[in-house]
Amino acid sequence: MFSFGKSPKEKAEKDFNKAEQLFDAIQYKKAGKYYESAGDTFYEIKDFSSAELSFFNAAKSYIQEERHTDVLNTLRKASNSSLQLKNYTYTQKIFEKAIAYTKKLNKSKEKDNFYIAFSVLYYLCALINGEAQKGVNLIKKVRKKINKDYFKDHSLIHFITNLTIAIRDKKEAYLEKIIHIFHQLGLNQVEKELAQIAILLVYMQVSINPELLLDQDQWTIKELIGLNIKIEKTSFDSIKKNILFEFQIKECKVLKVNLAHSDNLTIKEKPEFPLDISLQEGFDMNFVLKPHFQKDISFIGPIKIQYEINGKYIGYLENRNEFDLTLLSPPTHLDISINNLKPPLIDKTFPLEIRIENKSDSEARDLEIILTLPEPLKLMRGTLEKQIYSLGTNETINWKISAKPIKAGEFEIIGDIKYTDPDQNILKEKKTFPISIKM
Repeated sequence: MFSFGKSPKEKAEKDFNKAEQLFDAIQYKKAGKYYESAGDTFYEIKDFSSAELSFFNAAKSYIQEERHTDVLNTLRKASNSSLQLKNYTYTQKIFEKAIAYTKKLNKSKEKDNFYIAFSVLYYLCALINGEAQKGVNLIKKVRKKINKDYFKDHSLIHFITNLTIAIRDKKEAYLEKIIHIFHQLGLNQVEKELAQIAILLVYMQVSINPELLLDQDQWTIKELIGLNIKIEKTSFDSIKKNILFEFQIKECKVLKVNLAHSDNLTIKEKPEFPLDISLQEGFDMNFVLKPHFQKDISFIGPIKIQYEINGKYIGYLENRNEFDLTLLSPPTHLDISINNLKPPLIDKTFPLEIRIENKSDSEARDLEIILTLPEPLKLMRGTLEKQIYSLGTNETINWKISAKPIKAGEFEIIGDIKYTDPDQNILKEKKTFPISIKM
């Protein structure tokens, strides 16, 4: 399969064409070898699309001969070509096919090793696609097919176990364990690069904690809540020092922010996504939330920020805390007025109208109203005391009494009001109303 005087590209193309002829001639074993040789050469000259096709055809040829180990080895080479093209979603599909084919091997350590290698690589692709749980679910499924002790002791399983626990517990200590065993994982160069990207994304998720800053300590349900989500520049500094992270972060964008909150709040304003951010300078984002009604517990958080690096790699930044909010009702205020419906004259009964209005934004409950007439003014009809269960916003109550003056002069009627606002605060108001009694 080696030709003097030909360029690597010419050699690869010649091997590929030879393989095509052999496949058509039903010489599958030889076809597989020539396809694989072509794929190796295409890979060396970085023509990864041609390499991927060659390795797939090699696998297809070996399938005809039931050369199961050769099929799986060439599928792994095809996945490596796909990784070089950074087509991670497609690479996941290759690993799924390889896992499905692995069952054709007889029960052995080799079979277990293929199961573990392909499922772990699938997990890493899923993780950098922002779908780590998909990888976890697949490994749980594959685990049932593998020798229990072999699975438990395998370095790749230790690797992804520490990654998964680091995410779950948000602890860097599990990533430090990974660094010690990284070069013992049996991964080739492109697979190591995939693992390094996964480690970076997990490291950022574990070590960076977005800060949530509120504009006040408490709000009424008529006020807007200002929220600033902030990440300081210093949060990214330690990431740059880690020797595993060799690739350059050229751009970073926030794709979306999931902000949990109680059902009495809605997000009124938020940034427009995707949002370009700077890891060198840090960044912040402003949100505005609107309260709609009161609850025993109002809260915001946890928060999960989905971001994308270099247009390819998807990760998350989280603050998993829940922050309680103090929401108060707007101040309740009642207006009371007393109007003479006729001029008050000595020894003449005249009517007065008492009017209570709630022009505030909150309900008044358990109202007690007591009027005190001056001594020269005698109550003839009606009541000076009222008890009302509630008076809502923009509601009014009124009633009339009749009184008879027995003495001329300038006097005052006193009105005492006691009520409870929606926050169970007891409020009292006292007002005086001048009244002039004529002869």
